[in-house]
Amino acid sequence: MEINFQNLEGTINNNRHRYVVKVFYEDTDSGQIVYHTNYLKYFERARTSLLNLLKIDQINLKKNYDIILVVRRADIKWLKPAILNDTLVIETCLKYAKNSSITIKQFAYRYCHISKTKQLLVSGDIQIVAMSSNFKVKRINKILENPFFQNNC
Repeated sequence: MEINFQNLEGTINNNRHRYVVKVFYEDTDSGQIVYHTNYLKYFERARTSLLNLLKIDQINLKKNYDIILVVRRADIKWLKPAILNDTLVIETCLKYAKNSSITIKQFAYRYCHISKTKQLLVSGDIQIVAMSSNFKVKRINKILENPFFQNNC
């Protein structure tokens, strides 16, 4: 048996990261609609996968540099619900970056396999701040040198 793990972390094209999520029963309420808070989980998974693709190891950042990447602000707009068995594409791109923070735009789309189209369900601006374990803001200039963080949406 062979399993393809090639795109497990998603893909980056045109400075946009795309990560696929399948909606399972555990993600929904009794009406088979995704709980609103689960989009935050989907966005977090996509951000972690993006960092993994960029070879930015969060365990290494904490262990060797005492840097933790923390969500400081999340401005979320829920437009339409996802439902059980939907395939979602979480798209992430850079809004802007500073010395110690990164603000990204994230979108959750319902993907239709038949028509190869996507429908926007949720969008958000997420600000990530680099902090020490003592909650002091830290610079992340080395991370910001990555080409992904050089080009805005």
